[in-house]
Amino acid sequence: MIAWLSSFKDYEEDMVQLCQFAYEARATPYMKELKKRSGKGSSTMVESNETNFLKLRHYIGRLGSHVKAARTLVAAAKRFPAFFDDFKIECLPSSKPDELPPPMDELTTLDGIVGRMLKNENTSKVPFYRNALNAMDTKLQIYQRLKNEYENPTLMPRVHAELILLEHFYKSGYDFVDGDKYIGCSKPACYCCYHYISAHPGNFVRPASHNKTYLAWRPPDVVDDDAEGSAMKHRRDIVNKMVEKIRTDVLEQIEKQSGRRHTHPDSTTGITASVAVDGPHGPSGSRQTFRVRSSQFSTNSRGIVTVVPDRVRL
Repeated sequence: MIAWLSSFKDYEEDMVQLCQFAYEARATPYMKELKKRSGKGSSTMVESNETNFLKLRHYIGRLGSHVKAARTLVAAAKRFPAFFDDFKIECLPSSKPDELPPPMDELTTLDGIVGRMLKNENTSKVPFYRNALNAMDTKLQIYQRLKNEYENPTLMPRVHAELILLEHFYKSGYDFVDGDKYIGCSKPACYCCYHYISAHPGNFVRPASHNKTYLAWRPPDVVDDDAEGSAMKHRRDIVNKMVEKIRTDVLEQIEKQSGRRHTHPDSTTGITASVAVDGPHGPSGSRQTFRVRSSQFSTNSRGIVTVVPDRVRL
């Protein structure tokens, strides 16, 4: 195992060969051994050996995923040649981070949070949830961690890439191939992005989600609003629907007294079963398999095909 891992250093000067080596490593006994040793990862803040093996396997998979992505694109070109006859790739700018971290005042306490979450509910439940949350806080230091994040000067919430694409397509009125309103992304959606997409009036396909939450998340910005404030109302309605779901999930977690989940990556490792399509063959001569979704390509009203980027990283 050590000798095999050390062999990755042989490709330090050749990134293409490094990715190819990682891609070919997917079916080796070493990767199976890494999976065996990774277990479920650690549920604590201290990294365990299981967590380190989990990360190692994941990073090797991510390196190999570049080769898989290129092969998928070639396979897509063979299956959907019309998409590649006349297309245009457009890049969207990423969101600008907030200039200041979110404010924290005297009402930002665990008791205050519970009170606001239940202000429209049966107030008799408030003491139960406050006691339960304070019990969790004793074990998990929830408030101190929350306070640390608010006081972190580098906490600058950003809009995630898939939401930038989603709102751009929605406002521009682009047509999706076969009406399949799917936003392609290199990672499963986070918890907040999933619920934003679910609550959106555009009826977009709900993506896979790794269910991780990020305090630095924020909804898409309101730009070019009209006199009636339609864009502001659009965002408010979506966020209000999100809050209803988030409140339900938080109260359920408090009831169950559940703490941190096991560590897991927010991106796919890239070592998964796939749907077979006609495509290039691997080094062993065996047929390669890929996931190809036609709706990762979209046509706009002018008939120009836009290849939707996996992730906006600008």
